[in-house]
Amino acid sequence: LENRPGYPLFASLDTRIQIIAAGHEASAAALIAEQLQAEDARWTALQKKLAIPIRGITLIHNARWFDPHAMRLEGPSDLWLHDGRIASITRPDNARIVPDHLIDASGHTLVPGLIDTHVHYSADQGFSRLAAGVTTVRDMGGNNERVRTLQHRLARGEMAGPTVVAAGFIEGRSRFSSRNGFVVDTLDEARSAVRWYAANGYRTLKLYSSIRPEWVDPIIRMAKRRGLRVTGHVPAFMRAEDAVLAGYHELAHINQVLLNFVSRPGDDNRTLDRFTRVGDDAQFFRPQGAEARRFIDLLKARGTVVDPTLVAFESMYTQQQREPNPSFSMIAEHLPAQWQRELRAADFDLEGPRLVAYQTAFERMLQMTAELHRSGVPLITGTDSPHGLSLHRELELYVRAGISPSAALRASTLEAARALGEQDRRGSIERGRIADLVLVAGDPTTQIADIRRTALVIQGTTAWQPARIYRALGIRPFADALAVDGSVSDD
Repeated sequence: LENRPGYPLFASLDTRIQIIAAGHEASAAALIAEQLQAEDARWTALQKKLAIPIRGITLIHNARWFDPHAMRLEGPSDLWLHDGRIASITRPDNARIVPDHLIDASGHTLVPGLIDTHVHYSADQGFSRLAAGVTTVRDMGGNNERVRTLQHRLARGEMAGPTVVAAGFIEGRSRFSSRNGFVVDTLDEARSAVRWYAANGYRTLKLYSSIRPEWVDPIIRMAKRRGLRVTGHVPAFMRAEDAVLAGYHELAHINQVLLNFVSRPGDDNRTLDRFTRVGDDAQFFRPQGAEARRFIDLLKARGTVVDPTLVAFESMYTQQQREPNPSFSMIAEHLPAQWQRELRAADFDLEGPRLVAYQTAFERMLQMTAELHRSGVPLITGTDSPHGLSLHRELELYVRAGISPSAALRASTLEAARALGEQDRRGSIERGRIADLVLVAGDPTTQIADIRRTALVIQGTTAWQPARIYRALGIRPFADALAVDGSVSDD
């Protein structure tokens, strides 16, 4: 960034991307540290103000609740929570004890806490995700030390935010390298990174675009011996089919799937090729064709999970400059003015035939996602976005593709929990599960857009009223707050 007279921007800094005026690069670290300290003070103050402790016995009375196993609503029932766990589910008004805390769920739908399986987490996302009902996320690539520090602080209750499950990031060194996790020069260094992640309790590895193709097989074999799943980008000069045959348990991003069919010799998916090739040529791909069917059959036979992150591509492939962002246009009036302005800046300059081609490419993404689901390939819900609200749009895009609202909710709860190895702790409403729960003012099993109308979020022994969080973030709430013990604080 040139530091020239009249240029209004001095720096834009966060823990992942730093832009600063030329000549001031040495100041970046100190500025980031000061910014993080100021943010931490703000989030700590908000946590003290907004958290509602619900230790002891909590009764959620008269709840209709979503069972992701059966993909239907059950109840109405009384759910009893004890110190952050679901203790029992009984008939309404069958209480034999007086609870410490009471929540009347009449007129609301109770769903398991939502899980975003693809984020790059930072502390400033915590309240946004909780307000959206996102109680668990998987970090898919960050600074290992920083992510582990955040995990420990969240677990100790020192800061507000979802539970963070971290994937171990391994990238090969090149001029295109993403500088997260371990960036390795040799296969031996990659193996050392696998050992480190296994020894430190990670369950999943994420391989990135600059990993050399000849390293993939030995990395995966070593990871499997240590009980680690493997996901990530398809390394440059490989196709998704190659990654699956090498042993990927999961494919991230629907564009990586479509590249399997449209990439050309010499395409380098470390560059914008991974987006523009799909935009230019996916119009000629047929998700119902024989080539796609062979690939889908391979995924099903291998039990490979797909994390489409459709919301990451909707505006990229369909939005014109200065036009509303289609992922958020329906809620723009709820958002702060600065965010509304940012939503009119598109990723690509699309117009004329190129706009038509890219919009068609996005329709192919939706169609392929639907074909995967119809064929029994497990789908999970990631966003690759810093906003909790993005997961709601991901669910809407599933439904737009032809997937039922109940199946979309299952992908963001039970299926996501399975992919994270958390299915025995969260992802469903069952006795003994962690009490990660969301009360919605409406019925998202019939109208998926109702998932935005979060009225109360329970995270173990803490309850959050999203309306209060949204107001603190400058966002107009989507539903009134649901009372805990008969009261709603007036902010």
